Amino acid sequence: MNSSRIFTGILFALFVVTLLLAILAGTDVYRGLAREGRVADEARLSLTLLANDVRANDQVGAVGRAWVTRDGVDLTLAEGDGELGQASLAGEVEGSLLEGPALVLRETLPSGVYETRIYRYDGTIMEEYALADAAYDPEKATAIVKSSIFDFSYAGGLLTLVTDSGQVQVALRCAGGEAT
Repeated sequence: MNSSRIFTGILFALFVVTLLLAILAGTDVYRGLAREGRVADEARLSLTLLANDVRANDQVGAVGRAWVTRDGVDLTLAEGDGELGQASLAGEVEGSLLEGPALVLRETLPSGVYETRIYRYDGTIMEEYALADAAYDPEKATAIVKSSIFDFSYAGGLLTLVTDSGQVQVALRCAGGEAT
């Protein structure tokens, strides 16, 4: 009789320990899934912000690639559904604090030509809204997302943006594409 109580006690203790281990393992799995979900949400949000910037400025002659150096800016605008190649290193705008490519979305208003400039500066993708002839100034820009990569291409009416978070494609309606 005494040995059956000991056996029952050991069996009960084993059951409790197994249950506690299962709860701890489940908690770790939940934390991992929640962390992965947050990372995916942040990636989706950053790409959506970039795509929405492009869609908001979707008009004929609005998409361009600028190559920015300390000596100036060389801007190439895409025409229709044509390709947007690499810009060469020459320029007009002096005093830039940025070096590298920038996606330029132009907007012509009665008060002048304005640009929404999207570029990578110091490991962050920045968005700057300025007059077309103003110098690039990251101090006046808004940080969108941290990323060590910012690249884009435009061909056949399809603009593809690439960051650390992945890539997003926007078919520009001004070039005859459907928004994606």
